[in-house]
Amino acid sequence: MPHDTRVATLITAREHLEEVCAELARCPRLAFDTESNGFYAYKERVCLVQISSPTEDYIVDPIAIKELGPLGPLFADPGIEKLFHAGEYDVLCLKRDYGFAFSNLYDTMIAARVLGIKELGLAAAIERHFGLVISKKLQRADWGKRPLTHEMIKYAQGDTHFLMRLADEQKKSLVEQGRWDDALESFRELEKLEPNVRTFDPEGYWKLVGRQEIGGQAMAALKEIWLYREQQAESRDRAPFRVMPEDLMARVAQALPETREALAAVKGMSPYILERFGSGLLACVERGRAAPPVVRPPRPEKRRMADDEFRVFEALRVWRKERAERDKVEPVVILSGDSLRQIAAFACRHDGNPLGPLSDLKKTRYGEDIRLVVQKARGEAPKPG
Repeated sequence: MPHDTRVATLITAREHLEEVCAELARCPRLAFDTESNGFYAYKERVCLVQISSPTEDYIVDPIAIKELGPLGPLFADPGIEKLFHAGEYDVLCLKRDYGFAFSNLYDTMIAARVLGIKELGLAAAIERHFGLVISKKLQRADWGKRPLTHEMIKYAQGDTHFLMRLADEQKKSLVEQGRWDDALESFRELEKLEPNVRTFDPEGYWKLVGRQEIGGQAMAALKEIWLYREQQAESRDRAPFRVMPEDLMARVAQALPETREALAAVKGMSPYILERFGSGLLACVERGRAAPPVVRPPRPEKRRMADDEFRVFEALRVWRKERAERDKVEPVVILSGDSLRQIAAFACRHDGNPLGPLSDLKKTRYGEDIRLVVQKARGEAPKPG
């Protein structure tokens, strides 16, 4: 919660949003956050957009304003620095729901990770830098509900209110530690992320908890229950896991209950689920009993690393751990696991150049070390870079 008396402006009309965005376009930097309802709704959507300028805080209501087009030019403008904390989720949601493009992002959580800070949450950063304790009790609030309470607005306001001051302190440390370019490279990667839109997998029941103990007609019943839960979640606009937990679905299928009493005896069956979905579950079991046995679809084969490639990968992991300890940062700040796999693949399966997948910054900073690690892992004599 903001420590001063600044009151956030709630924006619920398109005309108001256009006026505010025209003013914000003059600001050299802005802080943003979003709140979504994925914990509650069948189809997640952005429910709030919080904005802080150097002098004002705003709360935009996307449920009242169906189209947020005026925000697009702000996100895309390379002349305006956009600040987020743990912005990956926000950027992906805004791209998914509105098709926005982003440039000139700064992420205070990414910056903290590059600086080697262990506690990456915003509340921890605010307490560490400003001595203020932020309540977390609304983290799981249903942001799709209206009207918004005064407490919800104040909580949401706090997610952007401090970001500029926090970024100012971080930038000094990043420059002092010679890590600004590392942070900048990660910010540019954040801008390029693309969302994966959730789609229902009718074969997803094979992945359910407890499926290893299920066979025969029980699998046919589990398939019916899986399809039934999805239909109920969509019709009620609820997240599927809030309709019925996966482990319970597996136990019902395994038990194959024929009566309401037998269904009630299944471990984890609550009165709420029994009352609302009992008849539907029994119908699923009945259809499963009458259906042909379910045959598992063939699994796509995963490419396994060749022995020489795996040796290079493991050697790189050891080197990365040692380098991270020396630099006092998390290993992912040095290189991601995917990058290590790509290096190993390039070294063993492409042209033999392990630095092929790396950025210029990573090549300059770690290139010589990586060459030596790869050469040693492959039993090669050292070669000049």
